Amino acid sequence: MDLRKIKPEHLAEKKHHMNSGSGDRILGLDGLRAIAIFGVIFYHMFPFTVKGGFLGVSLFFVLSGYLIALTSEKSRRKREYSISGFAVKRFKRIFPPVILTVFITVGFFYLLAPKAVEGIRAEILSILLGYNNWWQILQNSSYFTKIANASPFTHIWSLALEMQFYLIWPVVYFWYVMLSRMGSRRRGEANRGLWLLGLLGIFSFVEMWVLMHPGMDATRVYYGTDTRAYALMFGAFLGMRRANRTKYGKLSSVAKKAAVAGYAVLMIFMVVSFVIFDGQSAFTYRGGMQLVTLAFCAILLLTADPRLPFGRWLECAPLRWIGQRSYEMYLWMYPVIFLFSIRKWTRIPGAPVLEIALILFLAVWEHKAAEWITKKEITFEEGEYMTAKRIAFFVTTVLFTAAFMLGACTSVTSGKKNTDTDVLEKQLKENEKKLQQQENQAEEEKPGKKEADMPSVTTVGDSVMLGASPALKEALPQDAIVDAKESRQVVAAKKIIKHLKKKHKLGHIVVLALGTNGPFKESLGQELIDSIGEDRRIYWVNVYGPTIQWEDDSNKAIKSVAEANDNVTLINWNSYAKDHEDWFYQDGIHLKPSGQPEYAKMILSAIDEDLTTWQKEHTEESK
Repeated sequence: MDLRKIKPEHLAEKKHHMNSGSGDRILGLDGLRAIAIFGVIFYHMFPFTVKGGFLGVSLFFVLSGYLIALTSEKSRRKREYSISGFAVKRFKRIFPPVILTVFITVGFFYLLAPKAVEGIRAEILSILLGYNNWWQILQNSSYFTKIANASPFTHIWSLALEMQFYLIWPVVYFWYVMLSRMGSRRRGEANRGLWLLGLLGIFSFVEMWVLMHPGMDATRVYYGTDTRAYALMFGAFLGMRRANRTKYGKLSSVAKKAAVAGYAVLMIFMVVSFVIFDGQSAFTYRGGMQLVTLAFCAILLLTADPRLPFGRWLECAPLRWIGQRSYEMYLWMYPVIFLFSIRKWTRIPGAPVLEIALILFLAVWEHKAAEWITKKEITFEEGEYMTAKRIAFFVTTVLFTAAFMLGACTSVTSGKKNTDTDVLEKQLKENEKKLQQQENQAEEEKPGKKEADMPSVTTVGDSVMLGASPALKEALPQDAIVDAKESRQVVAAKKIIKHLKKKHKLGHIVVLALGTNGPFKESLGQELIDSIGEDRRIYWVNVYGPTIQWEDDSNKAIKSVAEANDNVTLINWNSYAKDHEDWFYQDGIHLKPSGQPEYAKMILSAIDEDLTTWQKEHTEESK
């Protein structure tokens, strides 16, 4: 067994690894990678159907930790392990595909969607220097910069976390070896070293749980190195156990049957998790993700056991082929999906098929290109078809080389993003303060509001409505209530409606302006309508924003809800705004002072007939 051939890799790996003590390959690892990449890709393409697909990243982490530990220990036992050798192998595997993906993506986006790569230099540096996950945490700490910095490289956070793991691994491995040598020979050399890996994993496991609170934004715990390291450490724990295992005893037929049943349950649990887990739920980070990660560890143990058939089951050609290219697929999947979203190509019939085909094409090309760069050679099979394939590869390489050079130049010269975020942020804060003052003043004037004091109009919206709130307050009747907040999503609106009802602040006419900050299912929109009640007239302002990926999803849900309810009317802000770019700040979503009266005028025009009728009836009742 030549241990120099063992090459642990992030997400994808060209060769299979060797079984400890048997000389056979560890079967099924590429199959597990294929399952993980399917989860991640489908999560981004179909966020309502595969809303837990992001858990595939945790499976990648477990596999990565497992292989890093396994190959490190085997190399050490052959006296071949060195920090420099480890670093060179990591660099050769990780960086060529990343550099190709980043600069080619920037080049094409410069031509097709230039705003998305404006001021991209700081983000590129964070990717190449391996701190992108923390860079994203800092960006997402502000709602305004989060909106302004929508990027085709959001998914690279996981690669940064891997790179940080590679930096600390030699230190962790050193202490593992030291503690292992202090262990009892009778109990096994690796005992105390394994305790170190397990405790590090448990610490990270618990930290995610402790830091996450219900209602809190999950960015910090989702991207944080410290809160996600447990998957890598648990994988490393399993890898060290495998490396120190000299032989496998025979399994009884009963044990094999139990293993098959357990494996089936674990696989079903994994698929169900990909469908039902919600990245916005506190439960996901307070036990849910950790539980799924432990299930991944169990699946890996059973898959890698040479006495069981699971590895062979996952060795089918399509899974193995995809698994071997899963790293490149991971790198390319989000730039492709992001481009389709912001260019609105998702409206093309069969768009998901086109996206997957493009991701596969780019991954196959990059897999070969990286081989060419690292080995200074490239292999193609013989035959007429392979001659055509060779020609296609080199033609594509010429095109992508031009895109790479354009992307590199764009990245170097991009500088700081030219945004008016500071102006927008100041305006929204001032508007929020004014709304609060007006609410306090109204409470002082009528401290004990009754049902009879119900306002004519209540508006509930997000930061788009908040930005236009001065114009809206001026356009609407004096008793109208404007309740608007930054980052507000549809899921939070039911609670707000309940509060407004309790305070007798929910008007006869209710205007909703929600959907900018995230997609939602039609069923959730219907729940919101039901909470408002059939006795009120409801108007829902749809979403406009050229860079909002879920614009179509949100607007489709709003339209469906309006069509399903007689008391709900759609206000088509998307159609009204699209020909007036001069109304908006540079993010293309929030309104400048020149555009705010137009927004208010549109809403007043839509509700005018109902408002006039209600005011007339209300006046007669008062008499």
